[in-house]
Amino acid sequence: MTFRCSDGAAERDDPRLGTAPPQRDWLLVEHPGPWPVTAPFGADLPTSLLRELGHPELRTLFVRAHGRAGSRTALAGPRRWFRSHDGELRSGTWERADDLLVTLEPDPGTPHPDPVILVCTHGLHDVCCAVKGRPVAAALAERWPDTTLECSHLGGDRFAPNVMLLPDLACYAGMPPELAVPVVEEHLAGRSDPAWLRGVAGRHPAEQVALGSVLEQWGPAGVGDLSTRLVDQAGDFAAGTWTVEVSGAAPLPDRVRVVVSSERRTDAHRLTCRATRDTAALAWAVVSVSAAG
Repeated sequence: MTFRCSDGAAERDDPRLGTAPPQRDWLLVEHPGPWPVTAPFGADLPTSLLRELGHPELRTLFVRAHGRAGSRTALAGPRRWFRSHDGELRSGTWERADDLLVTLEPDPGTPHPDPVILVCTHGLHDVCCAVKGRPVAAALAERWPDTTLECSHLGGDRFAPNVMLLPDLACYAGMPPELAVPVVEEHLAGRSDPAWLRGVAGRHPAEQVALGSVLEQWGPAGVGDLSTRLVDQAGDFAAGTWTVEVSGAAPLPDRVRVVVSSERRTDAHRLTCRATRDTAALAWAVVSVSAAG
């Protein structure tokens, strides 16, 4: 039987909350592929340019439209770029690699009025991203053809399919294609579904878990309706306790204090399809939740 990391994670019921990527700053570069396993490295953008752009602190992804619209033939002219920074999304076009340096300017390109829906379909990096991601990309592209983009490695392979929305950086995973559209519709309406939430990119994992716990208890609400602040910690990721203050507006409580624990699991598994050895994953759990206002 062919091993699939996402099937293993589903069978173990691995918790996805708290696993969104750590970067707050994102650059999307339209590129038809094929995408090498190390994309954005190994393609036709010089490594020196990617370093100058700031990758990986400024996370660079390759993106393309779903289906034939994202093919090399369809992208024969200028290609698009998108920059998500501090809750703002801006866009422009590029033809030569050096054109991308404009994204380092304070207000590059023009404001992009619509959200962008990213779906990881980077099958060369992990088979699950293609097998699970492409059907979700197809469903979302049918509903939002101008907004949905396939992207290179987003992380969280074992939780595939992986979806991220810009500019608010909410990450969802694991939902079947038939639920992808309702989950994103609810998100865009300001009602984030914690059942499929991985977290919000750029926030500490404990903050992501705390945010999800508040949504579970007092939602529905949007991830943008909640701010998080790490106020105390003891230990480290392998064995730690983290105290997070979550602030919201009505109907959410003004302030909620959430205590979260982290530990390295005792059981080890292949966490990606390409893994050659077993690894013990981090596990995050809510210890207590108390409203302070």
